[in-house]
Amino acid sequence: MEKWLLNKDWHYLESTLGNSILIQMSRDWKAIHLPHDIAVEKKRKQDHPSGYEEGFTEGASLYYKKELIIDKEWENKTLVLEFEGVMGISTVYVNNDVVAKHVNGYTSFLVDITEHITIGEKNILLVHVENSQKPSSRWYAGTGIYRHVWLHVGEQIHIKPWNCQAVTKSIKDSVAKLQVQTVITNKLESREKVIYKIEVLSSDQEVVWKDEQEITLEKTAEQQVTSNLALSPFQPWELDNPYLYYIKIRIIRNGMEDESHSTFTGIRELSFDAQEGFKLNGAKLKLKGGCIHHDHGPLDSASYDRSEERKVELLKASGFNAIRLAHNPHAPALLDACDRLGMLVINEAFDAWVAGRKSFDYHLFFEKYWEEDLETFVKRDFNHPSIIMWSIGNEVEERNGSSDGYVWSKRLADKIKELDSSRAVTASACSLMSEYASMTTVVDGNVILNMLGNNVDPDNDVWGEVTEKYFEPLDTAGYNYKVKRYKYDAGRFPNRVIYGSETYPQNLFENWEETINNSNVIGDFVWTAIDYLGEAGLGRVNVGSPSMAAGGEFPWFYAHAGDIDVCGEKRPQSYYRDIVWEVRKQPYITVLPPKRYGEKIHFKPWGWEPVERSYTFLGCENQKTRVDVYSGAEEVELLVNGRSYGKKQSGWRKEYKTSFEIVYEPGTLEVVAYIKGKEAGRDRLETTNTPTSLRLETDRTQMKSNYGDLAYLSI
Repeated sequence: MEKWLLNKDWHYLESTLGNSILIQMSRDWKAIHLPHDIAVEKKRKQDHPSGYEEGFTEGASLYYKKELIIDKEWENKTLVLEFEGVMGISTVYVNNDVVAKHVNGYTSFLVDITEHITIGEKNILLVHVENSQKPSSRWYAGTGIYRHVWLHVGEQIHIKPWNCQAVTKSIKDSVAKLQVQTVITNKLESREKVIYKIEVLSSDQEVVWKDEQEITLEKTAEQQVTSNLALSPFQPWELDNPYLYYIKIRIIRNGMEDESHSTFTGIRELSFDAQEGFKLNGAKLKLKGGCIHHDHGPLDSASYDRSEERKVELLKASGFNAIRLAHNPHAPALLDACDRLGMLVINEAFDAWVAGRKSFDYHLFFEKYWEEDLETFVKRDFNHPSIIMWSIGNEVEERNGSSDGYVWSKRLADKIKELDSSRAVTASACSLMSEYASMTTVVDGNVILNMLGNNVDPDNDVWGEVTEKYFEPLDTAGYNYKVKRYKYDAGRFPNRVIYGSETYPQNLFENWEETINNSNVIGDFVWTAIDYLGEAGLGRVNVGSPSMAAGGEFPWFYAHAGDIDVCGEKRPQSYYRDIVWEVRKQPYITVLPPKRYGEKIHFKPWGWEPVERSYTFLGCENQKTRVDVYSGAEEVELLVNGRSYGKKQSGWRKEYKTSFEIVYEPGTLEVVAYIKGKEAGRDRLETTNTPTSLRLETDRTQMKSNYGDLAYLSI
């Protein structure tokens, strides 16, 4: 089917009116191009029931409207709308007919509008989005048609979107065997004989394999066609060379091409084993991972192809080789970027099952729509070679077996395996609520929940016992903040493949050491790789008394918990990760502002110390402060205005962080790193003068001329 982008020339209107005819008579419609998220247009307020988790934002009930004029040349064609994502309960109207309803704001959905369109005349496409009931999420979700809308146009014999799947069956002796399964739809009232032609093309568009079959299609029915092929030589899809093949399919009827379809695939093998770890194309690989949410900071939840691609570029440049999509399906453009750039993906379906996390979240619909959403989830993303695992749930309340949790775990896992047997199925689990009661401490008279506990009690291992059946149907087990269990569980569950599905950034040294030293652990995923909207203040710093609240008070908006901030700038913890992962060889200097020195500083486990990449602190002359040097070298020497503060041990023995106490004096701060007594690197900071001008830097020198392309300016 041909694919046309329908993002331009929409109108929207906020209204609770329920009549599709009356709503169109309003004069208050506003012009808009998609994608669109209305939530950030509305004023945030402290008393909004969304609370800190949704960033104190307000929901909405609104309509979108677009005129469609279908040319007569498309008469007798099949017309299918694809909505990549509509945040809210959505109802789709065509010419005042309700043609579809959808309740999951993260999953894409298709709507066949063929029978509702009038050819040659103006047609009205209307979409109602209901997302006014709060709280409905544990983070900022947004409201509106925030991803692309497409119109697919095909013949009456056609291949629906997502109905061609390619999979690597084996790689052996320099031969790659693939299988392509295509579902052909015949809407005609007659049996039809067609020629099915398939070609596999290299990245430079050369045909490397082709075949054709004569197929008889039954009337008004669907039929699956299977093609088995072998390629030799071939290019595997790898992280440093993410090679993609393109598959083109044509259907010939009565000597004429009746349909064409194209997709892509990457040739790669995956294996997961508790003793051998994770292997990509037979080579062992530890996953250097991070969790990311779907929003784009200042762009809110609106998904642009470039904003999705930039996320992957930033993470790739910082040494990440894997991302976990928390905690629902993300935009196709993100996965496309992972395929092109070489980034592995854990694709996650649900944050809630039967038991709700918030009053108006997906648990209200889960039991009715889980199967439909899983089918969409897998079918839409099946051909992305970057995806290595399907996750069926994050920290769901049912992990302890409540609400038939063990039954649901198996039911969901079985469904995924029915849809795709080539990848691992996973889910994550954090501590049980009963465990948290034993993780409390008293600080300055305040009862504080010690989230860093990761407790393991061999004599009373409640978590291991209770979650055993939850993990049993799965291929891998995601541990949220349970790093201290890795070695213990290698003995208790010797066949279990584990990864740190969420870990604290401040514990990076321990997290990574436990990951590389335990064969049953295949990777570590920090919470989070990129900062995000909602869960506001999760990683904030408090001075004086520690905060009892999980999130920040209004007007906090960002979580403040990412290696990379919402503008794409690396924070100190990201440079520390560079050292631990050996991405950066040079040492890195951070400074605690003198006004913070001596204060009681408290921060949540998702946070980082309030150090800065600066040596300019006006009015703080002659005050004490602390300099932290991140380095993988054996020793580091600190010099202030050329005067040495001596050499200190650094590297692995100091967990890659060495601190110096100094007296602040404006000028130059320099560190020299040594290995076996010889200089191995330097870093330098200087006190700056008063700013005199603004400087703009862009991440790109060229842009596409079409609407929706982006360039990021740093000022």
